Amino acid sequence: MFYPSIQNFLSTIQESCLLLARHGETDWNSLGLVQGQQDRPLSPMGYQQRKNLFFRLFSVPLHHIFTSSLQRTIQTALPVSEEKGIELEKIVSFNEAKLGVFEGENKLNFSDSFSKNIYNTFLHDEINIALPGGGENLKMVHERIKKPLKKVLHATKKGNVLLIAHRNVNKMILKNLLGLTFEEGYCIEHKNDWLYIFFPTSTQLFLVKINGPIGTIEIIPGYETIDSKKPDFKR
Repeated sequence: MFYPSIQNFLSTIQESCLLLARHGETDWNSLGLVQGQQDRPLSPMGYQQRKNLFFRLFSVPLHHIFTSSLQRTIQTALPVSEEKGIELEKIVSFNEAKLGVFEGENKLNFSDSFSKNIYNTFLHDEINIALPGGGENLKMVHERIKKPLKKVLHATKKGNVLLIAHRNVNKMILKNLLGLTFEEGYCIEHKNDWLYIFFPTSTQLFLVKINGPIGTIEIIPGYETIDSKKPDFKR
């Protein structure tokens, strides 16, 4: 389904929504470094993605804007916040998963084979395995986002809400919203320039791939997974 704008699409559904975005690319994203909760700024590409999101949401009325407490989400949200005159509500529980001693490591060039083996083991079961040095698995992330997510959903009763968070956090948010298993939630993809639109009353979910600041935009029902280029139309 193609629409002139996001607001044009929203006007076809008489229901307030949650707009779930991921922060723009950071300097460490661009370098392939393990990021976790390291507080990294946006890269030049991240600033372009921020600009694209700003223009795509320009005509969308918002009631509230939430972010994590990390600067990459705050930097992404700031232009929208300033234009709408809405103060950001920063919630620590929406920070990205902690990745322990591996934060700052190069994912493609580990310093030793032992570290590489540990990280690869983690990648094969991020749901249950936490990295050493205070890391978190997805079950731990899911537990800490449940309470603030209720606050976000309550805010949608008064109007559209924008939440800008992180890849793993957003996976667990969508798992919660759609009633998915941990395995299904883990498989959801959320790239830096993607936006999910969730309607709490009807539990409809749509994906928008923001490929520029203007022009027609495709609204895709459901979500896309990390192991497939085709969207999942189950929900």
